[in-house]
Amino acid sequence: MGTKDASLHLLDRQIVDVEGRLIGKVDDVELTEEGEELVVTGLLVGLGALLPRLGRRLGPWLNRRYEQTSVSHAARRTPAVIDLDLVDRVESAVHLHVPRAGLLRPRIEGPGSPVRRSVGDLLDLPVDLRGREGVAGRRPRVLDVHLDCLPGEAERCTAVGLLIGAGRPGALLGYDRGYARGPWPLAAAVRRLRRHSHQLELGPGVELDWDAGAVRVAEEVPLVPLVGAG
Repeated sequence: MGTKDASLHLLDRQIVDVEGRLIGKVDDVELTEEGEELVVTGLLVGLGALLPRLGRRLGPWLNRRYEQTSVSHAARRTPAVIDLDLVDRVESAVHLHVPRAGLLRPRIEGPGSPVRRSVGDLLDLPVDLRGREGVAGRRPRVLDVHLDCLPGEAERCTAVGLLIGAGRPGALLGYDRGYARGPWPLAAAVRRLRRHSHQLELGPGVELDWDAGAVRVAEEVPLVPLVGAG
């Protein structure tokens, strides 16, 4: 898949099987903790993955109500997972190299299972820049997650960075990164509105505080302005 931005290139795209039949859409992307890395291990499908993305307060509330509408379904809030190694290519849709029959199943976890996160867990998290908030807007938040996918016998994708700035995830439309093509006035307006957006590399000095729901960035960690966002 190469280098991708999760929200821009994966979320909400249709999933198509090897025979061209629709399966659903990418409602979230599963991230698994492997040491210090967050590795992409699957695509999440279903309302149990979509609803939590609809705001950090509204999303969980909607997800609880969704579960309560059918209490006989114990795993109603558990989304189905399509393992990443079933993905053939990502274009305007996500194409698989297998048929869809029997494909959508929840992941079975047991004792010793790794810690699972998702791209949706990261999106819209507030970013604490330790006094540098003016650089990336008054209230910077996570707008997207950069993924780096290395080809091999089994393609390995890891979360390597964050796109941060003011506003909401998805608001950049791709114009800031040169991916989208469209009327130049719209592109110019988006770049102007997002001129404080920056790229942040995950690694030493960047703490993902899952319990507090925040990203903490040490002062020595550089912030890279987005190409075309100035």
